[in-house]
Amino acid sequence: MYIYIYLLIEGVLASLLCQDGKFRKLGEYLLFCFLLFLTILVVFRDGIGADYFTYVMHFQNTSDITELTTSDFLLLEPGYVILSAILRYLHAPFEILSFLLLIIIILNFKKVFPYFSSNLSLSFFLYVALFFLSFNFNVIRHGVMAAFVWNACHYWLESKKVSAIFLLVLGALFHVLSLTFLLIIPICCSSKRYPIYIYILVLIFSFFIAKYPDVILQIFDRLLVPLVGTDNRLAFYLSGGHEGELNEVTFSIGLFFNIFICFISLFSFTDRKRFFLSNMLFVGIVSFLVFNSFGALSQRLASVCYIANIFLVPALMSKVRISKWRFCFFLFAVLYGILMFWRELTKETGYYIPYQFIF
Repeated sequence: MYIYIYLLIEGVLASLLCQDGKFRKLGEYLLFCFLLFLTILVVFRDGIGADYFTYVMHFQNTSDITELTTSDFLLLEPGYVILSAILRYLHAPFEILSFLLLIIIILNFKKVFPYFSSNLSLSFFLYVALFFLSFNFNVIRHGVMAAFVWNACHYWLESKKVSAIFLLVLGALFHVLSLTFLLIIPICCSSKRYPIYIYILVLIFSFFIAKYPDVILQIFDRLLVPLVGTDNRLAFYLSGGHEGELNEVTFSIGLFFNIFICFISLFSFTDRKRFFLSNMLFVGIVSFLVFNSFGALSQRLASVCYIANIFLVPALMSKVRISKWRFCFFLFAVLYGILMFWRELTKETGYYIPYQFIF
């Protein structure tokens, strides 16, 4: 537990120092140390995360690159399998795989953060607080996919659509849901601004579907499931993780925070980037509600879109002109990040506590 408390303290302190020009260099140094510490936690963990032993087992059971068969690709996407197979051929340990996956995430976000964020240190802290534990300890392939998707968003907004599509395909090599963003990104990039009441009506309808999901369940059962056939990965997402029951976290504080940030952003920003971020966040909210009865599907799609939060919150903070109120906004954002981090950390199904190193 103490190691996570230290992680939060270092992250908050680094982000806070970066807000003041006098201490910016010290803050940037602490941010580098923060990133290094995160890398150590990811690479040298032992038994941390609900899926840790499953990932280790898959890695150990993967044939090396010269002996791969179709059976190696039955449960996991080809990119993850091939990378594992190369490392197996080189007799590298699982820790090297963890390191390489983290590097892939970092290299993608290295372009994304400067492009979307008006406050890099705060965005970085919010990413760690809201997504780090899940993306790097549990749903690792999903975390890699999310990084590719957001890099694709950056290229799409720059009108480099071929590069964006290529990145989405690369993301699909680690998680098949990357391909859904071939549709989502163009929708969010639309220059047409709909009246706010359209967003409100869609949101109300989404809440209705979340509460009474029988209609959407029947559509999936009759139309999509037969098309899936025997694909284990897609069948998992369409099989109804909650079997028609309302997801227990639907009406959580996190959802209403996302709704608040989304609508404030829609009112506050007119530039293309921020409008895109607002739309991505809105799509995440709607996806989470509409596909609520399919627990894995709703959470996977929504979490990728929710990354928009880490860029919208600093953008909203920058619009506060009075310094003391801007500082209060900063403290509120940090406090929210800490609460969400603590909530994820203390989940019984997370298996984050106690932290153990391999050595």
